[in-house]
Amino acid sequence: MNHSQRCCVVIVFVIAFVNVLITTPSNLTAQTLRPVFGLDDTTDVIDHGSFDSLWHASLFQGRLDPDLVLSDCYRDYRQAMETAHPDGYFPLARLAFWVNARYACLAQVMASRRGYRSTISDSMLFRQDTFVVAGEHVTVEDLTDSILQTAHDTRAIVFLASGSTEDPPFPSHVPRARTITTVQRDLLRRTLRSERFLFYDPGRQTVQFSGFFRPYVERITKEWGSLVQWALPYVTPLVAAALAVHHDGLHIVIADRIERWRRARRTPTPPGSP
Repeated sequence: MNHSQRCCVVIVFVIAFVNVLITTPSNLTAQTLRPVFGLDDTTDVIDHGSFDSLWHASLFQGRLDPDLVLSDCYRDYRQAMETAHPDGYFPLARLAFWVNARYACLAQVMASRRGYRSTISDSMLFRQDTFVVAGEHVTVEDLTDSILQTAHDTRAIVFLASGSTEDPPFPSHVPRARTITTVQRDLLRRTLRSERFLFYDPGRQTVQFSGFFRPYVERITKEWGSLVQWALPYVTPLVAAALAVHHDGLHIVIADRIERWRRARRTPTPPGSP
C-alpha cells in the first residue's frame, strides 16, 4: 500500500468515526457520564447551607422541632439527597453527607411518629420508615451503618443523636466537609463532660458510662484499648488528670442511667423535739 492509499484509508476511518459520534443518541452519552467529583476535601456532596439554617432555627433548648419537615427548604434538600453521588467525594464530605442524611430522615421519623412512646429496648423505631438517599432505599438504621463505615472511627457515634435523653445531644449546626471535625470535637466534649453520659466516682475509683455506649464497647476497645482512653481527650482537665493517675485501678461500669451519690433531703427537726 503506497502513501496515497494509506491517506485514503485514514480519511475514510475518520469520516466513519465522526458519523458514529453524530448518530449516537444523546441520552446514551448522558448515561455514560460520571458524576462530578469533589475537587478537594472541603467540597460538599450537596449544598448543606439551606438545611443548616433550617436545622438551627428548629432547635429549642437542645430539642428538635420536627415540623421542619413541612417546609419547602426541607423538601428541596431531600430531593437533592435522593440524587446525590457521595462516592465521588472525599471522606469528610461523604461523612458530612451521611450524617446530615440521617438527621434529615430522623426528623421525618420524629414528625410521623409524634406521640409514639419509644423505649430503650425498642429496636423497630429506626427500621420502619424507608427513604431514598443517593438512589438507594434506606432506613435510619442503614444510615447509621453508613456513618460508621465511612468514618472508620468510633468517635463518629457522637453523631448518632435521636432526641432521646439516652443519646448524645444534637449539634447546633449540621456538619459540612470543612466543619465536621470541629462539630465532632464539640459534640464529644458536650457529651463526655455531662454526668448523664460519664461519671467518675473518685471514692470507689469507678467510671460509669451511659448505656448508650454499650453497643460500641467492643469496637471502641479494639480501636483505643479501653473506653477510658477513648474518652480521655474530651473530659474536663480535672477528670482527665484523675483518670490518668488511677488508670490501672479503675473499675468501668456501663449502666442505662448514671447513678451518683446525693445528699439525702431531711425534714428539718422542730426546735425542742427529742
